[in-house]
Amino acid sequence: MTFDRYLLRSFFHTFGVCFITTFGLVIIIDLLENLDEFLTRNGDKGTTSLLKSIAECYAYQSVFFLDRAGPALTIISLMVLLVLLQRSGELHPLLAAGIPMYRVLTPLIIASSGVYMLLALNQEFIVPQIAHAAYESRGGGAATRHDVESFTDHTTRISIDGRAIRLSSRTIDQASFVLPAPGIVSEITILEAPTATFFPARGKRPAGWLLRSVSPPPAELKQRLTEAGRETVWLPANTPNVFVVSSVTADQLCQRSSSYSLLSTSELLQRIRCPAFGLVSVHRLVLHFHARLAQPLLNIIAILIVVPLMVRRESPGIVADSALCGFVLASLFGVVQGSQMLGASQIIPADLAAWFPVIVGGAISAWLSGVIRT
Repeated sequence: MTFDRYLLRSFFHTFGVCFITTFGLVIIIDLLENLDEFLTRNGDKGTTSLLKSIAECYAYQSVFFLDRAGPALTIISLMVLLVLLQRSGELHPLLAAGIPMYRVLTPLIIASSGVYMLLALNQEFIVPQIAHAAYESRGGGAATRHDVESFTDHTTRISIDGRAIRLSSRTIDQASFVLPAPGIVSEITILEAPTATFFPARGKRPAGWLLRSVSPPPAELKQRLTEAGRETVWLPANTPNVFVVSSVTADQLCQRSSSYSLLSTSELLQRIRCPAFGLVSVHRLVLHFHARLAQPLLNIIAILIVVPLMVRRESPGIVADSALCGFVLASLFGVVQGSQMLGASQIIPADLAAWFPVIVGGAISAWLSGVIRT
């Protein structure tokens, strides 16, 4: 038990050092490139305000960095620790006492798996809550504006566009909604508003966009709406505002090719089931969903590949073991990327693209289990 605690303490110490050094390097490089932006947005508020905005920015970025680089840092920490244990000869007395190698290294396997579990919780509960911060400019201040990528709701055929979008407040500036005819209106109508804000579904109210001070005015728009249009375009009484029912969220109008990676699994499932998306978008989401389910297994498989390769029975040396381990992991990563590319191109089904690397990696880890030192 004493040695188990020693291994756990050493692993988390190594992981902490790896995280601090790598993320510290990221901060230094990013600050060199964006310090002027911090200074500009800080204005004359003083050094304290500047340091606060820098700390707040990189506190958010640390969460995203841990989400992306956490699995790799875990494997690197495990490899480094196994190298140090062998160089110091700390494994030999335990093996000489008849304790199996897998029993000796069980704390490391459990600790690595525990880190992956924490990374999964981070991805499910923390990242979705601060997803907008991934696209914010450095230095705080006013919300960052992004170019709007126009989107057509496949349920209502309404086209959503605008000049810019602020993800933190889910608001489009200079919004432009094109209502199709004859489904929604008797003739094609363009709704223009200074701002349009997205509101998620709540109770009996569906999700949609609230357009403030809309043009044409609601009285004129009411005459053009069809029966189906009145169910989609709501005209609140005695206000110049219009509520357009739509499942198209703010993040789908900006960075569409990557924004879904910041969703929780439940949100991802809701988006897959949403009829507002086209077949290409749904296929991409399904592929990412299967890849997310397969990722924990791939992480465990990576651990089961690293352990036997780093403590091989007939080892030519630590350097050769590390090189071979890196080569095998890089090959598995290549299989993952190749499968993802084939799946995204719809050459192979999305589920096969995500789970094929698990099959390959599982076979490799099972074959390597017999080469561990005893």
